[in-house]
Amino acid sequence: ELGKGGAGSIDVFCQMVYDEAKTEGVRAEVVFAQIMLETGNLQFGGDVKIEQFNFGGLGATGNGVHGASFPDVRTGIRANVQHLKCYASILPLNNQLVDPRWGEWLRNKAPYVQWLSIPHNPYGTGWASDPDYGTKLLNIISNLKAI
Repeated sequence: ELGKGGAGSIDVFCQMVYDEAKTEGVRAEVVFAQIMLETGNLQFGGDVKIEQFNFGGLGATGNGVHGASFPDVRTGIRANVQHLKCYASILPLNNQLVDPRWGEWLRNKAPYVQWLSIPHNPYGTGWASDPDYGTKLLNIISNLKAI
């Protein structure tokens, strides 16, 4: 349903991604690439359902585990941005915490996109177990920049 959750168009959605990323000092292209990878270009179809507004698969660990749910599109994007910031830095959040997976033990454990892939993370943590996760994100970003 168009507009459900507060984003009636891709333009509005992308503006939310940009605004939330900028607020937290996270690169918008990384957020956007991750959302596209995690949701199959906003088609969903995996364990996370579209009505959860969970664009990063937060808490979805496979085998039917649906993960976190958020009340609207902006909150879901904000949680995704906050989780990336958690991994990428030690800086405090600028918005109120909405990321249910935030953990101080994850702070600054993946300052590079490649380290979001657990097999490539020197701390043995990361966003995804896929060894190609970081490469996939970088390829999406590269394709975006080529447009």
